[in-house]
Amino acid sequence: MLLYRVHPWIDGVDPSAPYGPLFIPPGQGAGRWDNPDLYALRYFSTTPEGAIAETFGHLATWSSGMLLVPSSDDAVRALSTYEISDSTRLADLADPERLTALGILRVTEVTERNKRRTQRQAARIYDQGTWDGIAWWSYYHPAVTLVATWLEEGIQCTQTRPLSIEAPEITRASQLIVRTVR
Repeated sequence: MLLYRVHPWIDGVDPSAPYGPLFIPPGQGAGRWDNPDLYALRYFSTTPEGAIAETFGHLATWSSGMLLVPSSDDAVRALSTYEISDSTRLADLADPERLTALGILRVTEVTERNKRRTQRQAARIYDQGTWDGIAWWSYYHPAVTLVATWLEEGIQCTQTRPLSIEAPEITRASQLIVRTVR
């Protein structure tokens, strides 16, 4: 299965080091599905456009400034492609039967941006020992599928390339979630 993520990047750094494609930034715990006392979590999208939309969707207008990395003059925003096994077990939170089996009674328990609730749900899913992560839809567009996985191994970065405001993936993402590009 191919997955995508936008992240700060410096060419040539160790993949697991800061600015590497496999680095998990400090401060885990702020994300909707984070439980740093149980697992380290990586967030992805199933499409390049989805990764871009999820990263920059909070901005009404997109410009080259959004691709700057304030904490480093050497880093750039990059789009990485990852590969995980097709047998990776993701709890699909867009599947009503899966929600019922997981004891999630209302879809709003997933759609609401209530971190306390979603972090508890993720902890329960993790504690079952059956799943390698979860999949759900993006706040910015329901056709965008997001993935969060607590896999420690088996994630390979197959490609990383710097983003530019002219990149076709940025154009497609801006059209998908209706953002102006300058």
